[in-house]
Amino acid sequence: QQLQQLQHGFQGGGPSLSASDAASDEPDADTSSASSASNASSPSATSSASATSPASATSVTSPASAASRGAAPDAGTTPPSGARSGARSGGAEGGAAEALEAVVDGMAGRVLLPLLRAGILSRPACAAGCTCSAPLYEAVATTPQHVALARAVAEASTVLLKNEQRALPLRRGAVVALLGRACSAHTPIDPARDAWTAGDYFVVGGTGRVAFRRDPTLASALRARGVTLHVSPTDRISPALRAMRQADVVVACGGATASESEDRPSLRLDQHDFLTQLGLLRTSKPLVVVALAPGAVLTDWATRADAVLLQFLAGQESGEALADVLTGAASPSGRLPVTLPLAEADTIPPCTESVCRYAEGLAAGWRGRVGRPVAFPFGHGLSFTRFAYAWVRPPTVRGGEG
Repeated sequence: QQLQQLQHGFQGGGPSLSASDAASDEPDADTSSASSASNASSPSATSSASATSPASATSVTSPASAASRGAAPDAGTTPPSGARSGARSGGAEGGAAEALEAVVDGMAGRVLLPLLRAGILSRPACAAGCTCSAPLYEAVATTPQHVALARAVAEASTVLLKNEQRALPLRRGAVVALLGRACSAHTPIDPARDAWTAGDYFVVGGTGRVAFRRDPTLASALRARGVTLHVSPTDRISPALRAMRQADVVVACGGATASESEDRPSLRLDQHDFLTQLGLLRTSKPLVVVALAPGAVLTDWATRADAVLLQFLAGQESGEALADVLTGAASPSGRLPVTLPLAEADTIPPCTESVCRYAEGLAAGWRGRVGRPVAFPFGHGLSFTRFAYAWVRPPTVRGGEG
């Protein structure tokens, strides 16, 4: 009923008002000052009016009426004088109920009024649950500018955790063994089929999820650059070893997923064991590990890798950004926004009880690991640039000074 009143009011050129609202809530009406004066001098008059006109107490018909019941008015709206004295009449319980009602009314009004002004409620684009699939999931709103920005952000946020013996960037013309499902496999999320919490190695599951058709894998991006690949698209060791024998360098991928409303079962990548085995079986060929992570992960496998790249759910341009970094077209400049622990015991575990007590206070994340060993610290990140420091002119040391 309130929504119909709002809609009718805006279709007719302004908010609709009940008789009592017009008398007491409209600041521009001639009767406003007289009604306000009456309210201020005689609270019982307001109580009587509320009792005989209950609709006026709950109507979300105009910014002015919301303001008169204690809610924050829209910009440019001035609540009438004496409105607050009327809202507090009728005893403590009645006043509290009216105050709460006013807060809810004000919140609802701030959402509904702009929708009504824009005509969205009278001309909906689709019916939720029935005809919204096309505008929500089939329409393509991406532009070349959006794609370029997504790629630049993905490149800038890629973190180089380790680069021993200058394994990266890859040598021009090098033959690459590309190992692991996370390097090659991607099944696009189908919002009409998959749960709303479904995520993958490129996007988080939940309300922030973005569905895209572009192939975001590293394999696709390296092929587009003409890199010679021997691909093993599974997490099995035997085919991986066969691919390694034909290559100059090994690039192996691992990933993990995360979703809104659900805890991750562990901090291990899905390919944790696979990456560990590759490290144990490695030959003299450089081993580069690419981790696609939704947050902090365990990196036991990193000790036997020559180089490690880390990306955090970088979206549809993940593969393009990784390929740019691997080939040296871009230098990694990302820094860790989290601490990577040595073990899960070094973190705060999820609580599965109905009552959970977290007594750590601020001693969480990097603050909880100050003075303790970690795998990679908060803020860590390397680049391909080599730095050297030297005096332009050696300083003169005076006698007696160290």
